[in-house]
Amino acid sequence: MTSSPDRQRRIRRIQKLLDLARDPGANEHEAAVALEKAQAQMAAEGVTETDLLASTAAEHFTERGAVRKVPKWEDRLALAIGRTFGCDPIHHQGGTWSFVGIDPCPEIAGYAFDVLHRQCQKARVLYIQTALKRVKDKTNKTRRADLFCEGWIAAAMAKARAMARRPEDVAAIRALKATRYPNLTSLVSIDRTAGRRLRDYEERDRVRGELSGGDAELRVGVGLAAPPPPRIGRA
Repeated sequence: MTSSPDRQRRIRRIQKLLDLARDPGANEHEAAVALEKAQAQMAAEGVTETDLLASTAAEHFTERGAVRKVPKWEDRLALAIGRTFGCDPIHHQGGTWSFVGIDPCPEIAGYAFDVLHRQCQKARVLYIQTALKRVKDKTNKTRRADLFCEGWIAAAMAKARAMARRPEDVAAIRALKATRYPNLTSLVSIDRTAGRRLRDYEERDRVRGELSGGDAELRVGVGLAAPPPPRIGRA
């Protein structure tokens, strides 16, 4: 469950006291008083070490995503974006994703997901209207469009590199997820080609997706408080 703003402020005050207690520049008396106050406030407010650890991480929600059945290509995009910006992705009922990480990475990851998801969907619609326009069976058309998207995502993220995460960042991300989503389960995405051998024309769908995804563009938007990440895709 998400903490209330008042509780978040109290946690920040406790964190500041603990920072003072650990500050090498503080004298012994100041450090002892700060630690005593922090421990007293933690007991009074019911704040745990996990709460404090979680407060150093952040979560940002996206605007896009499958409502119920998440296709494999969308899951792969979220995972690739998460690795690139040092975040853990979470899919939510209602059709959105969130990214949990250390500021400002979650906001950048969410922006990147929205941009690339929108570009992939646009390319998918165009592919269905052109290359798949003669495919009558809806199931076959959806499966082949998924293969196109899988190729698109693979090419779009090919140049991305995973961001190294410090152990303390991993612990903070894990703590935030544990406090907000104690019943979080693993996502099972929909793989419409599972258990079947792809035919030549289906392999071509994937290859055409790779050719299209190589032109994907991603730039950090105005207002994001971070230097632009490496551009993904071709110049």
